[in-house]
Amino acid sequence: MEKSDKQFSDDAFLGGKLRLLQPKNGFRAGIDSVLLASTVPAVPGDMVLDIGTGVGTVLFCLMKRVSGLQAVGIEIQEEYHTLAVRNAKKNKLPAKILLGDFESLENGLTNCAFDQIFFNPPYYTEHSYKKGGNPGKELASVEKPDMLKKMLEFSLRRCKPYGHITLINRPAKLGEILSVLEGEAGDIKILPILSSGRNSALRIIIRARKSAKGETNLLEGLNLFENEMGRVDNKNYSLQLLDVLEQGMSLSF
Repeated sequence: MEKSDKQFSDDAFLGGKLRLLQPKNGFRAGIDSVLLASTVPAVPGDMVLDIGTGVGTVLFCLMKRVSGLQAVGIEIQEEYHTLAVRNAKKNKLPAKILLGDFESLENGLTNCAFDQIFFNPPYYTEHSYKKGGNPGKELASVEKPDMLKKMLEFSLRRCKPYGHITLINRPAKLGEILSVLEGEAGDIKILPILSSGRNSALRIIIRARKSAKGETNLLEGLNLFENEMGRVDNKNYSLQLLDVLEQGMSLSF
């Protein structure tokens, strides 16, 4: 990296197949983003949209797995948008990265329709998030009132009939998510993400198909860690998770 880039880290994803510049002090992508990308059922030729793309982690992980996508990301924060553009060039990925608010009528998305729309939205509440004086990180982490509903409603408008909407969130938000999706989308699948030592899911990934009529299904959870002889404190990643994190494999469901 250049001397002026000391404020950024150069991080490896997918076993080094993808390298991304990220702020050292700011929102930093992790397992959630890679998991989300692994569950998007895109095929070559699909038009895909990543809402709140950040530095591009979800979008670029998907593009590394599926070639020939017509890929678009939109990011409201200029610093992260600039990094996403740089990361696309750095990894030779032909993505169109827009700067702006997904709700704006001037963002270039008004007349677009996508086969796949996905997002890793802010999901901490004002009360549960410990603020540290970094506005960019807080904007990416703390959910504003009605923001999740607006993202879902926008996705339903911009998604093609029988296209997919995929997101990751906290289990506590499931009721709100389903209340927006049901009636407009079907064949909804819910994948719990499980962690050692917890009695409930850590996260959920929800995927819905616009205009479909299939029922909602709660799937068997994905374990982040191996369960060895009943130990709950084991911190070795499960083989299935390692396939996703290091090989860029898909999670099919």
